[in-house]
Amino acid sequence: MNRSQAPRPRGQKDPARSHGSGNVRTDDLRNPQPAPDTGRPGGGARTSLVSSALGFIAAAAFAGTAAWASGCQGEAPPGPSTEGASPPERTSSLPRPAPSARAAASAEAPKEAPTAAPSEAPEPPAPDKPYTGPLLGSIVPQAAVYPTMEFSKQRLGYIRLGGKVPVDPKPIKGGSCAKGWYRLLDGGYVCGRSATTDLSNPQVRLGITPPNLDDVLPYKYAFNTTHGTPLYRSVPSKDEMTRYEPYLESSKRKRKEEEKQRAEALYEETEKEVAAAAAARAAASAEAAASPAPVAAVAADPAAVEDKAAAVAAAASLGIAPAPVEEEPEKPWWENVDEKGRPLNVTLADLDKDADSTVAKRMVKGFFVAVDKTFGWNGRSWYKTTAGLVAPSDRMYIIKPPASQGIDFPEGAKSVGFILAKSASKYQFDAEKKSVSVAGSLDRFAAFGLTGESHTHKSTVYRKTTEGWWMKGADGTYTDLGAPPPDLAPGEKWIDVNLSRKTLVAIEGDKPVFAALISPGRRSKDKKKDHPTHTGVFRIREKHVATTMDGDGTVAGDLPYSIEDVPFVAYYDGSYALHGAFWHGNFGREMSHGCVNLSPLDAKKVFFWSEPRLPRGWHGVWATPENRGTLVSIHE
Repeated sequence: MNRSQAPRPRGQKDPARSHGSGNVRTDDLRNPQPAPDTGRPGGGARTSLVSSALGFIAAAAFAGTAAWASGCQGEAPPGPSTEGASPPERTSSLPRPAPSARAAASAEAPKEAPTAAPSEAPEPPAPDKPYTGPLLGSIVPQAAVYPTMEFSKQRLGYIRLGGKVPVDPKPIKGGSCAKGWYRLLDGGYVCGRSATTDLSNPQVRLGITPPNLDDVLPYKYAFNTTHGTPLYRSVPSKDEMTRYEPYLESSKRKRKEEEKQRAEALYEETEKEVAAAAAARAAASAEAAASPAPVAAVAADPAAVEDKAAAVAAAASLGIAPAPVEEEPEKPWWENVDEKGRPLNVTLADLDKDADSTVAKRMVKGFFVAVDKTFGWNGRSWYKTTAGLVAPSDRMYIIKPPASQGIDFPEGAKSVGFILAKSASKYQFDAEKKSVSVAGSLDRFAAFGLTGESHTHKSTVYRKTTEGWWMKGADGTYTDLGAPPPDLAPGEKWIDVNLSRKTLVAIEGDKPVFAALISPGRRSKDKKKDHPTHTGVFRIREKHVATTMDGDGTVAGDLPYSIEDVPFVAYYDGSYALHGAFWHGNFGREMSHGCVNLSPLDAKKVFFWSEPRLPRGWHGVWATPENRGTLVSIHE
């Protein structure tokens, strides 16, 4: 796709583009309006369960106002991965970095100058000494972190609702924030209208559950299995469920009918004579139905027809319009489907049309939501999403993420090989390399070091591994680094992405340290379906632990897609990013809409290794001239 088609991340403007994709949310993450100082509305509850459910929904309602970012646009992504295996034992020793010491931070705040410039941040505590000091909790969807005690378009990052960060607990009065500014120990300032040191505050206590950075994915993700599933703004009542989910009543009727049929079958089995009588009665009824009684021909009665015609003529002579013909009400989009069960010509904007005070929107089959909490209500199980909405879990299921992952660059290896075939073997040559034999089996996505030596035997290329056996070239791929970026500083980190080999390598100076498979943009001769990953040298502009990506289909009949809280996102060029993909496990193949897909484990590895570093408790961080993002070189 051309660049003008690519959707934008939230609040990002690209001067190279003359217009948006049409599905970009307009909320600006880098220049948010501070939330007013309002209290949380209260309300009685019948039980502690109800109180808890309503409480966290009310607090999370703030999160529902957050913008949804658009990601790599195009046709809907593939369905969720069906891989259920646990991650393999192979792990990388590439360390997850501590917060960067060179991130901009403010020094001891002056008493008289509220606009003091930031200075170097204190060194964060060692990993084995967890922070136990005061914390600042966000009470808004995104509490902006500014470089100085002034609201501006420049932001260092943000803290998500309920997120907590190390802070100097004494607010600094001055500037345009009436409640004063809090100085974060890892750099930057937060207005007191957006955060509090009172961790018992409901917006903090009942905010979004912090991402689990020790697991494969930061959240659990649910796949929507049917068209029209509602996302409620709060916990629905029984009447609301009946109104917005009419299929529930039809399901009850169907179950009752099935129970009745089972009872009748049992009755017929135990009472043969009654069954025979019932069959006879049924046959008699069928015969009667075949010869129906005559029906009064009201419409065919000549007198009635003549009378109706006279009435219409009389109305016309008096200038009275005939009564309108009653039409059947239009079906909602999720019931107006083709023969394959696909809704007709649906867009993201159409989904928003269903919004009212009870339902925020309805989902297309294939949408994903990130699950914050699971709870029971009115005899059903529900998901509270990280956007603060409520989804019925009986219309969804929790996915299992793909387990593949890359490896640290082996000592002495010239490159790293990956197996892409579903089944492959290790090979061994004799001393004269005239015959080859199988020396073992290999799983898909197996990774290993290569020496750089290759040998062709009977038109088949083999590559020697650092372990001594040989890989058949046709069974997989291997890393092949491009030239270093021209402005690379000595020892600086950079990322090499090879679109032909479908590989990524993390490098420090001239030393490769980590290698992984990727899925770049899917190519097509049809321009509307062509989603290439653009080549060039870029720097990571911003990073988010998770952010939502959505978009409309690019050709007629394509359905929109929405993936809530795509994990470990590093934007490097407009809306194009390195990010984790949990909805497929086909790495090493073209799969994306232009972004660089990595397995969740590899995306997390690259996310925490690359710059700008993510400070403790932050959900997103932006690069600055003083804290530049890691270079990304993408080539064929």
